[in-house]
Amino acid sequence: MTTEKNRSALMGITEISKVYLPISKKRIREFVSIYLDPVYIWNRIFVNRAKLEALLTDPIRDRFPLDI
Repeated sequence: MTTEKNRSALMGITEISKVYLPISKKRIREFVSIYLDPVYIWNRIFVNRAKLEALLTDPIRDRFPLDI
């Protein structure tokens, strides 16, 4: 219950690679730029946690091609 309260609305590339997608940070940056609306704060890229979770749990999308 306490982890739900401490989670922020935005999450960075490092947190995505540790928690959601065990791929390289370069591939995550490509994924985020294609499928989500990233927010740039200083030199860092952040995405909305709720939108990322909704995208990853969507049953219609089985695969996300990154070779576009």
